[in-house]
Amino acid sequence: MSGTTGINQIAANGRRKLVLVDGYGLAFRAFHALPMSMSTAAGELTNATFGFASMLLDVLRVHEPECALITFDIGRSFRHEQFQDYKAHRAPMAEEMRGQMQRIREVIDALNIPIYEVEGFEADDVIGTLANQAASDGMLALIVTGDSDLLQLVDDNIIAVLPGTQRFGEYRLYDRQAVIDRYGFGPERLAEYKALVGDKSDNIPGVPGIGEKTAKGLIEKYSSIEDILAHVDEITPTRARNALAENADLAYQCRELATIVTNVPVQLEIDRCHVGDYDREKVINLFRSLEFRALANKLPESSRESVTTEVVTSTQQAEPVTVRDRDALEALAREIAAAEIVSIDVETDSTSPTTSNLVGLAIATAEDRAYYVPVMHASEPVADNAEVSAILGPVIAAHQNVVTHHGKFDLAVMRRHGYEDFRINFDTMLAAYLLGENGIGLKDLAFRYLGWEMTPITDLIGTGRSQTTMDNVPIDKQTSYAGADVEATLRLLPVLKPQLVEREQMSLLENIELPLVPVLIEMEATGIAIDTDVLSEIDADVSQQIIELERKIYDAVGHEFNIASTKQLGEVLFEELKLPAGRKTKTGYSVGQEVLDGLRGAHPAVDAILLHRTLKKLKSTYIDALPLQVNPKTGRIHTNYNQTIASTGRLSSTDPNLQNIPIRTEVGRQIRRAFVADNRPQYRRFDEETVFLSVDYSQMELRIMAHCSGDPALVEAFQQGLDVHTATAAQVFGVPLEEVTSSMRSTAKSVNFGIMYGMQAYGLSRDTGMPRDQARKFIEDYMEHFKGVRDYLDRTLRDAVRTGYAESLYGRRRYLPEITATGPRRQAAERAAINMPLQGTASDIMKLAMIKVAERLTESKLRGEMLLQVHDELLFETPKSELDDLRTLVSETMEGVSTLSVPLGTEASWGPNWEDMRDF
Repeated sequence: MSGTTGINQIAANGRRKLVLVDGYGLAFRAFHALPMSMSTAAGELTNATFGFASMLLDVLRVHEPECALITFDIGRSFRHEQFQDYKAHRAPMAEEMRGQMQRIREVIDALNIPIYEVEGFEADDVIGTLANQAASDGMLALIVTGDSDLLQLVDDNIIAVLPGTQRFGEYRLYDRQAVIDRYGFGPERLAEYKALVGDKSDNIPGVPGIGEKTAKGLIEKYSSIEDILAHVDEITPTRARNALAENADLAYQCRELATIVTNVPVQLEIDRCHVGDYDREKVINLFRSLEFRALANKLPESSRESVTTEVVTSTQQAEPVTVRDRDALEALAREIAAAEIVSIDVETDSTSPTTSNLVGLAIATAEDRAYYVPVMHASEPVADNAEVSAILGPVIAAHQNVVTHHGKFDLAVMRRHGYEDFRINFDTMLAAYLLGENGIGLKDLAFRYLGWEMTPITDLIGTGRSQTTMDNVPIDKQTSYAGADVEATLRLLPVLKPQLVEREQMSLLENIELPLVPVLIEMEATGIAIDTDVLSEIDADVSQQIIELERKIYDAVGHEFNIASTKQLGEVLFEELKLPAGRKTKTGYSVGQEVLDGLRGAHPAVDAILLHRTLKKLKSTYIDALPLQVNPKTGRIHTNYNQTIASTGRLSSTDPNLQNIPIRTEVGRQIRRAFVADNRPQYRRFDEETVFLSVDYSQMELRIMAHCSGDPALVEAFQQGLDVHTATAAQVFGVPLEEVTSSMRSTAKSVNFGIMYGMQAYGLSRDTGMPRDQARKFIEDYMEHFKGVRDYLDRTLRDAVRTGYAESLYGRRRYLPEITATGPRRQAAERAAINMPLQGTASDIMKLAMIKVAERLTESKLRGEMLLQVHDELLFETPKSELDDLRTLVSETMEGVSTLSVPLGTEASWGPNWEDMRDF
């Protein structure tokens, strides 16, 4: 069974199964396998707790044992008395893991699984004793552990389950044959093997000079340590013979240390160990507090009535009604019009807002009244969508209190299928995002706040090759599923809204996020044209460059190899070329971007490999992919803007991502040239020459820094319209403005931008090439001349530590649970705390500008259309005859949308494509 992926069902041959879990072994494995970024919205670290619970439940779910127990070490064991240095080199348990052990015990307690601990013995000894007792009673024992030491217990009645080495969630199963396959001998000889070679993890020294190969040969030839020592004169080589002769007592001692004791004074009480004898509601409430919704469906069936009363949860009340005929539609329309509040949700055949087909419309008019209107199905009768939109569309559009979850998707799909636009009064996904929830999906929120375990979509449409689409799901199941969604949305409103009110964030939702929704929908629907001929030309050039780079790399190395293989690349760089190796993983050397960047100039192959990697990524991500993403109906690309991904409030772009095209590379700039103002006769949107207009905020985050810090020198530079980087250089270098050199300005620019991301001397040295000591001195001088900035940074960090979050000028928060941690995690949180008020405020201002520009465009009757938002830039398509008027409207709106102590500046340019733009 060795090397098996996943947990295979073990045949019990009629015997009952007992699972015995090595508690610390499993917790340790979980803690180191999962990232420490796993935490609740309140900041509680949960990686070890989640991993432990997940692995435990996987075993219980797959193997369906009748019984289970957990063991833990308790204090020092008899081995510490026998050998003073036993496990002496082990570092103390990490505080981040120690803090989760109580939670792990709470999970075990909630599942009502007994814990066995015996003073003076290790958990391995307790497991060995109890496993043997179970086997003597005719049971099959499954030992779940992260420690291979327990393999010595394996026999016909005991099987070990160990986590795999490649990724979390994989397991290896060991019966007797699997142990022989791994080591070359049976489980009963493992302790002797460890006695000979030692065990670094437990600090068992072994016999000096005996390696793995020699030890295996000795075990194969002789029956025991005693037999080996009795024939010591026959052993070769001489080094091994002398080592054994001189260390016989040590060999015996090491065997005793390595041998698991199976006669611990403890008795298996099998009646306490029954799986399923637990209060399911108690577990669910604990999982809700830990935000472990994904584990709820892994729970074994409970044999108990739910008796917990600690937390009262809501229960789904609505029995959704399917609506197909006109009379029922008209009755529903009247009910919608009379309802104080309604919830809307759509079901579609895909997740694309610009191409998916509407399958059905769900509506709740109260928490216990839900309806579902199917309009598309493969085989069952449905309502006519034209009739549905004509009857329900106007009353939904007229309603003043519509609640959605991810309403941008609902509104976009309904608009494309003939429904009138409606105003979203509250959106539970946007609300959860603003509140800093980790899981903002409807099912996550319903689980956490309502105690609901909602049906996952995969239960309806399946996964992988067997996956279908919603229009193939029986309508009664669609009705139940969609009805639960709109009911949950209504029930979440009174839970989430008071939190926003309490945190004074309702204005963010009402004045920024919700008004932005129709603006983004319009931009997504408009799309942007690309010239596929340009991309073809770029492709030919880039493909040739890639071929030439490969030849250059092979010549520099001396042979061909697979450059895309991280294993082969690592071997070439660090074993053949002897370059300084970075971190080595279980699968080979790390050859990530940061590692290769650190090797620039160390060998001719390195820079070529970096450029090769960049070109391959640009080719696959943009040059090859963009033509395939052109909508055949519009001839344009339609990206999807996400409001709820970036923690700073920035919009992100997907399918395709148009915000990450690298403009610092020549190929990146050429790719931007393929984005064109559309003058193709069959697709053109205006009856005259069309051009692009780009309006970009100038140094917005620096201006916000000047406002937030109130630093006199920075404020004055912006108020006087000076070049802020030149003014900064003049201050720090102590020279007049006219004597600032380009090198001085470049250094000042690096610090001006870097300081917003917590730049230290190392970063400045890396970016500018100046010596580390000189970089440190420059930053010190900078802080001395810009004391307002220094005070702002200090104040921001203090506030973040005190409150646990950093916030923008508009109240947008980024929660920072790791701000009180240690090491790199805290440093990253401190950098985020410094940057969040600046980038968060910049995000808010840009969103306000988009909303206001859209409003003014509608009022002005100008025909220009907003196409893209990329960082601080807005891109428009407009008739050339209206270019000047549009530039004036957009620039004035963007500059006037927020009042700071320094002016908001913009820069405008125009041209036939996104690259060949000229300034006004």
